[in-house]
Amino acid sequence: MTHGRTTHSSGRSSVWSRRALLGTGLAVGALPLLGGDVHTLAATAALPFQFRYRDLEIRELPVELRPYALTAPLPLGDTGTHDAQGVRMVFTGGRQHEHPVGQAQYGLALLESHRLTGTAEYLNRAIKQAQRLVDRRVLREDAWFYPYEYNYRVHAAYQVHKAPWYSMMSQGQALSLFSRLHQVTNDPAWRAAADATFASFRLPPVARKPWGVHVEDGLLWLDEYPNPRTLQGDRTYNGHTFSAYGLWDYWVLTRNPYAKLLLQGALTTTRDAYSMIRNPGARSKYCLHHAKDSNKYHFTHSVQHLQLHAITGDEQFARIADVFYSDFPPHGVHGEVRLTAGTHTGYRFSSTGELLDSRTLTLARAGSAPFAERQKIPNQSGFWYLISGGSLSGYHVAETRGVRYVVGVKAAMTYLVPRTATVVSPSLTAYETGPDGAMTSVVAGHGAGERVSYDRRAVVNGVEHLRLASGPYAGRWVGLAALRAG
Repeated sequence: MTHGRTTHSSGRSSVWSRRALLGTGLAVGALPLLGGDVHTLAATAALPFQFRYRDLEIRELPVELRPYALTAPLPLGDTGTHDAQGVRMVFTGGRQHEHPVGQAQYGLALLESHRLTGTAEYLNRAIKQAQRLVDRRVLREDAWFYPYEYNYRVHAAYQVHKAPWYSMMSQGQALSLFSRLHQVTNDPAWRAAADATFASFRLPPVARKPWGVHVEDGLLWLDEYPNPRTLQGDRTYNGHTFSAYGLWDYWVLTRNPYAKLLLQGALTTTRDAYSMIRNPGARSKYCLHHAKDSNKYHFTHSVQHLQLHAITGDEQFARIADVFYSDFPPHGVHGEVRLTAGTHTGYRFSSTGELLDSRTLTLARAGSAPFAERQKIPNQSGFWYLISGGSLSGYHVAETRGVRYVVGVKAAMTYLVPRTATVVSPSLTAYETGPDGAMTSVVAGHGAGERVSYDRRAVVNGVEHLRLASGPYAGRWVGLAALRAG
């Protein structure tokens, strides 16, 4: 099967065009709020799990909105750990080891680079990654599993998984790679590999055999770190959702009804377990078993929910992404914080937010200071910049509108499918920003109660904004409080 538009008997295409969504303000508003009725699937021989699932719509997407889509190709010079054949490896325990998830991820990125450039070398390298996975497969019945042959301490802090161990994140990303390779090459070997990998999603847990899919409290989990010798799962949130992307790719390829049911079950888990993963006002948990801090994966959780919003059209996924974004800002925001003339106080805090020390700086004229991270502090309100140079180095200063702020557009989160909102202010002011942070405004032709669409959320000069997605003011920013989502 080649990748393209599939038309069903109703005549309606399952591919949602980003151009169509952006082209009219009404198009986004027409997206139904598809929460879906909740059902319980009874276990059968074909699917030996009993789990809850919502009747979510599953959509094919244009290539630029698919999971793992790139906007620029990888460099052909591979700086990652690899063997003499150019296959991705991991260095641990003093030597290189096979790395199934790394091979699948690199293969997907190479396929994307081939799509963007047409360069055959990218496709050849992607095939090498996929072939290594196939060559090392372990069988359980008719299902293929991809083993890790080194011991691994879960989250670098907990129990050790003795080799061999298996991961449904690897299984799901391998499934995506094989499905897309078949779409690109039409080689039946890759369809066979996809079928055998999908079979691993249909096997129940059995101790001391490869496994990774299980049900807990009625929710279907695709476990990134299933214990290879017991029937205990880790319920790592991001790995579960990455694995689910593989079911989506396989459904796009085959329209297999069991793939759709498993996908609906897995996405129901992502949707409904978020409240257990969430830490209100702080970073979310990495997994449910250990409740480990998600660290940089917190923003990954938001991004994954926006991908599922695109796949399903269910607005709840986008709402959850916003909740995570509001709880804790995206990681990796650094640069220069602008300081106006006057007094600025820096603070040092303990890990629990207790004040340890402070230092005050007085500026006769406006200046700036480098910062390493924009973050929240436990038990302190607002956002804080960790200063990394100058007299306040090592201290946090509070983000304050017009007084202490990072210049320009930062901490951006893009909605793959634009969302609709209602204007709540009597008139709507829209802004453009220049390279020096200067903002120019215009009163947009929208009054209170009008519907608009937006496609990005970000901090602009230290204040949260949304970017209009359609109409004559598309691309301009409006204050977060000026719109009411939904």
